[in-house]
Amino acid sequence: FRAYKGPVDVVVQTLKTEGLVQGLYRGHASTLLREIPGNFCWYGVYEGVCKSMIPEGGTKADLGPSAHIIGGASAGVAYWTAFYPADTVKSQLQTHPDHARHGFYETFKSIFRKEGLRGLYRGWGVTAARAAPAHAAIFAGYEYTMKLLRPEHIDEERSFVMQESIHD
Repeated sequence: FRAYKGPVDVVVQTLKTEGLVQGLYRGHASTLLREIPGNFCWYGVYEGVCKSMIPEGGTKADLGPSAHIIGGASAGVAYWTAFYPADTVKSQLQTHPDHARHGFYETFKSIFRKEGLRGLYRGWGVTAARAAPAHAAIFAGYEYTMKLLRPEHIDEERSFVMQESIHD
């Protein structure tokens, strides 16, 4: 364990001892291996759940907040379920001295060999429990904001304000 004088000292000492790439970008490939397909799952599950809840003959605009909450919660859990092992590997690469010298594949194999699938998903339950409400709020908030910003809604607000000012 190292003691640092502050955030700038962390960067300076890391660059001196580990170099630019290994010091500042360790685990970056693992992050990309999680983020790229994870976001595909995230949006795909959200859209799939929402589409499945559209009333017959309706559109996505007919969905209420509960559909966006359920879709968002499902998307968050799907995101973390599908690619959680990549996050586990990333964390090990960034924090565990034994894995710091190895790449993604070697670290993945090492964890799997020692702990099996359970080791790759260690901590998933807590992460999924946190993800469901957080991602539900993200998507519900996004959809509500977009609804408020739609031209027809803005025109309704503008006409209401104009009527109010005419009557004053």
